[in-house]
Amino acid sequence: MRAGPAYISIGSNRSSSCSASTSNGLLAFGAGKLLALWDTESTSNHGIQKTLPGHKGQITTVKLISSSSGENRFISGDTNGEVRIWSTTEKEGGEWKCEKNWIAHENSSISAIGVSPDGWIITGGSDSKIKIFDGDHKEKQVIKLEKGRLPLDLELSYLPGSKAPILAVGATDRLIRIYTLSPNNDFILSLTLEGHEDWIRCLSFTPYPSLDQTKEDLFLASGSQDNFIRLWRVSTIPEQQAIQEEKKENGKGEEEGLDLLDEFERRLNGEGSGQISTKAHILAVQDGDRSLRYNITLEALLVGHESGLTNVHWSPPSSHSSPLLLSTASDNSLIIWVPSTDGIWVPEHRFGAIGGRGLSFYGAIWGKDGKSVLASGWNGGWERWVKTALSEDEEGGWEVKSGINGHHGDVQSLSWDPREEYLISVGSDQTSRIHASTSIASSSQSQWAEIARPQIHGYDMTDIAFISPLRFISSADEKVARVFDAPEGFVESLRTLGVSEGSKDQEGLRPKGATVPPLGLSNRALQKAPAQTDKIEKEGMNEAIISISHTLTSLPTEEELATSTLWPEIEKIYGHGYELVCVASSSFSTPSGSELIATSSKSTNLEHSGIRIYQTSNWELYGQILKGHSLTVTRIQFSNDNSLILSCSRDRSWRLFRHDKEKKTYEPFVEQEKAHARMILDCCFVKGQNDNTVFATASRDKTVKIWLSKKEDKSEWKCTETIKFTEATTSVDMIIQPNSNGYLLAVGSETGSVSIYALEQVESEIRSKELIVFDESISHVGPVNRLAWRNKDGRLQLASCSDDRSVRVFDIAL
Repeated sequence: MRAGPAYISIGSNRSSSCSASTSNGLLAFGAGKLLALWDTESTSNHGIQKTLPGHKGQITTVKLISSSSGENRFISGDTNGEVRIWSTTEKEGGEWKCEKNWIAHENSSISAIGVSPDGWIITGGSDSKIKIFDGDHKEKQVIKLEKGRLPLDLELSYLPGSKAPILAVGATDRLIRIYTLSPNNDFILSLTLEGHEDWIRCLSFTPYPSLDQTKEDLFLASGSQDNFIRLWRVSTIPEQQAIQEEKKENGKGEEEGLDLLDEFERRLNGEGSGQISTKAHILAVQDGDRSLRYNITLEALLVGHESGLTNVHWSPPSSHSSPLLLSTASDNSLIIWVPSTDGIWVPEHRFGAIGGRGLSFYGAIWGKDGKSVLASGWNGGWERWVKTALSEDEEGGWEVKSGINGHHGDVQSLSWDPREEYLISVGSDQTSRIHASTSIASSSQSQWAEIARPQIHGYDMTDIAFISPLRFISSADEKVARVFDAPEGFVESLRTLGVSEGSKDQEGLRPKGATVPPLGLSNRALQKAPAQTDKIEKEGMNEAIISISHTLTSLPTEEELATSTLWPEIEKIYGHGYELVCVASSSFSTPSGSELIATSSKSTNLEHSGIRIYQTSNWELYGQILKGHSLTVTRIQFSNDNSLILSCSRDRSWRLFRHDKEKKTYEPFVEQEKAHARMILDCCFVKGQNDNTVFATASRDKTVKIWLSKKEDKSEWKCTETIKFTEATTSVDMIIQPNSNGYLLAVGSETGSVSIYALEQVESEIRSKELIVFDESISHVGPVNRLAWRNKDGRLQLASCSDDRSVRVFDIAL
């Protein structure tokens, strides 16, 4: 048996300098504890190719180590102080592996990483230390900053015309510290650059033509939380000039002191010039036998962002005649800065929503040859803009392309729709997302992608169940379950994106979109698009959000998903006294979908552990509340013919309730107290089997038990097989094995591993056989919260979601 990843969806971390790209356009970014790889240039394979496990803490920093031989490596640091170097075996398309890892900062987080051109690695930690490691990763030097100052970014380069390194450090104060090598090969603090008014978040070096165009200078861009970018020019001082400067320096020390005092006095009186200081800072270094002098001056102040900077990056050397600067900031924008003919830097292009949506952009990554730009957003998605060339001479514009998206919180649950065409997932990032395999006319292959974000909520989501292909019910950390209905645009998009055929008959009867009131949580239906003249509802600073669904003809971008794919809410279901934990819908007996839904909530006593059943025709309670459990019910499952309801709970028991059609209620039928030694976290019937004679339970006691009914009327059950694991099992799902009379059981564990077993019924016993344990490189690194099989036209696929933020779909080949 083989298992391979068909789709990986995961959101990126919210931190500066947490992504890096190679010159070929391979992007690596921190996603929780995983390092995710995405080939931005690939036309065939959309989305994340791989996630590299290894870090025990959340990744905070990712940088590229580029070598002259063209071999690329990535380096990443995490909140536990560990640094890992990732390399690939071959030039192209090889396997990525961790070649070296060590704890650089004990008991503190890595806050910055710098890489020198000759392979030295410099790390900054939350212990206010900067550590320098040589080419063999041995610690050579520790620089201590003043107490409480954390290094936020480190950049290294060679000084112009020499092999002498220069290290720039941005920290949680207003100074840029410049370090150079002393004769005994230690970094010493040479000078500090003043000017920024707030913390310095990001730095970037690039070679740049000198003023007289004869040689190369070095440019340093620094971005700060004071909303400004400063450009500093490092240029060589010719020797004669250096001698003159020295004479001047010696003679004017006293005068300068008096000047400074006068200036200080003027400032105190409020008469200060207030102009930007363009003072030249003199830097003397030894490069071998030569002693060189440089001056560092402020070249430009870039004003354009409305909020603190998160990243700045210079364009790749070969892509433009002179380097351009790309910056992201927490005002949700991405700007390309270009020097005009008279040397003034202007924002040539501004991307992203001004205001609105998230709270920040990160990354500011240049794509291959500077032909595209990328930024990751507050909600974990990547946005990508590609330059369109009109002709040889004319400059084209920039066009937004679909990036990659994913949850940026634990993914709690997922479910296939009744036709098994698309997948919905919910997470503690307060969103629900629909993923599907799309086949668009413009691309030859089918691609998995996120196609809608029906619910953006104010509470962490906990569970989801489809009532019909275009209607679902979801629960969150609140006492209400909410029911949503697809808008017109989604139904159309299913056809245009090649996801589904059978929705033509349901068009025209649906709302156009949804609107969220200024201080509310419920998406109201919009029957028609608002006119320009209509007033938008306001409440203080908050405006209503209006989401008009439209028909998608290409994969949606992060912006479209966040603003125009909401589903209107049609019903709220009340009744529980505590926050909801799980929802379930009955098997699909009628063309209109499920007739019943079941809900359960958090509970510590018998009274609140009841399961409530509602009818979907009028949303009223169906029969009595199902009592019996004494703690939170963790999973509810209807049998395939809806004659039984199976529930399992933290009280270590499972229960079956039987449908009484005459009385229109479910009644307690079978119970098994202490079925496991610890709490039961999941249970399932076999998908597609109508006689409901088998079910499985998974528990924290590290076992999965298979239960078989001993009597025809299902009033007695026996555990016929216990599968033991080395860690707690958190999720199970079963499906009929194709071309055989057995079943396939998928089991997810607390550490993130997924395994598949074949179950076979021999007389009145069930035997299990392990078929495969998924390789670590494709598995999760957090508890697997839910598994869901689908058998689509004979192809088996298994969907899984986990606390590591990822949703994965695996192709299973028998």
